[in-house]
Amino acid sequence: MGPTLLLRIFGALCPSRRASSVSARFLAGFLAPVVAMAGTLASCGGNTGLTAPASFENFTRVFSVYALTGTPSTLPAAYSFTSESLARPQLLATGALNFDVAFDLGADGRVRILPARVVVPLPPAGAPAVGVQKTAQTFLAIEKAPITGYQLDSVAVVGVNEALLIEVRSVGCRFNEFFYAKLAIDSIIVAERRIVVRSLINRNCGFRALTEGVPRN
Repeated sequence: MGPTLLLRIFGALCPSRRASSVSARFLAGFLAPVVAMAGTLASCGGNTGLTAPASFENFTRVFSVYALTGTPSTLPAAYSFTSESLARPQLLATGALNFDVAFDLGADGRVRILPARVVVPLPPAGAPAVGVQKTAQTFLAIEKAPITGYQLDSVAVVGVNEALLIEVRSVGCRFNEFFYAKLAIDSIIVAERRIVVRSLINRNCGFRALTEGVPRN
């Protein structure tokens, strides 16, 4: 384009005033991809800038899980958010772990939330990294997960009606986004060492909405 100057605007190259002699047809063809890219970025989920539309609906699940210590090995003591399933912590033949967090009861009667890498002293390379964050909000009041403030692979202690925010890295997400979830302790049956948990996970990569239904962000 000879002496034509180009200015970088929002990451795209656009002709300057000195390029005013370029035909309108050329400009339309040159700028069309830029306009399309801007539209794509504007329509993204607003979390990573690259999230795809939501395909999973958020549901609240209530389940019973048992303390990791002082209970038979046949009883579930852990939960996988990514598959929304109960398990007894186990290292599978594939080298992966079958859970994201385990549960235990302390002498104070409060629940210990144990990320996978805390339970397994030498976790395999594929062990999920789990961030936990305590909150003063109730389970129902939590509508959106924060981006920051999580303690990676750290034990959290919660009591009845107390809530916790969870951040889980998912291998199923194309751009390495997180899954976000919330949980609360509904009740503790001490005699059985059983814990009733309420949980909701947003299984749409990078989406942070923690209310029921198909999330928009």
